[in-house]
Amino acid sequence: MTTTLLFDVDGTLIDSFPGIRHGFLVGLDAVGWEKPDEEFIKRIPGPPMPESMRALGMEPETVDQAMRAYSEYMSTEGWQRFEVYPGMADLVERLHREGFGVVTATSKSERFARAALERAGMLGHIDFLGAASNDGVRAKKADVIRYVLDNVAPKRPLMIGDRTHDYTGAAAFDIPSVAVTWGYGASEEWDEADYIASDATELERIIRAAY
Repeated sequence: MTTTLLFDVDGTLIDSFPGIRHGFLVGLDAVGWEKPDEEFIKRIPGPPMPESMRALGMEPETVDQAMRAYSEYMSTEGWQRFEVYPGMADLVERLHREGFGVVTATSKSERFARAALERAGMLGHIDFLGAASNDGVRAKKADVIRYVLDNVAPKRPLMIGDRTHDYTGAAAFDIPSVAVTWGYGASEEWDEADYIASDATELERIIRAAY
């Protein structure tokens, strides 16, 4: 595997915001926490959920309690509430068929990432599932990327994601990155990436031009 594409999942391959948003609010309700404004909420997909809860000022014990409620919801209805972004399932299948290494590098837990990608019909085109560990020990994007590198050892990796932690995590390992604009990031985040793609067609052009 010489050319390896590291795909983020939430905000890159699938739009999972409806389920994540509701699960987040379920977690807040479980601990009686006030709902933040929508500007905050729309930024929660991507980073580990405990980080978003800590950013609200929660103490560790409160985060744990909120996360239990969040995880319970996501284990049932929540993980199923998503749509595949236009063109991404076909692109992943085509690149995999042509010999590109296709892996994930997501802060979504391995359990939910596997279930979502299987439901989306993409799991069979993923060579390695790089995800946060189910116990939450491996959660930050840089830790997930290290996990991928330790298991895949790609020679020419390229990170593809929608948020700042995708690009900064990749940069920690001198890996170039592509920002996709259909996810949950903002323009100031995209500027941190080496390339910017506005749709699946442009992303494919970037991948082929770069490699």
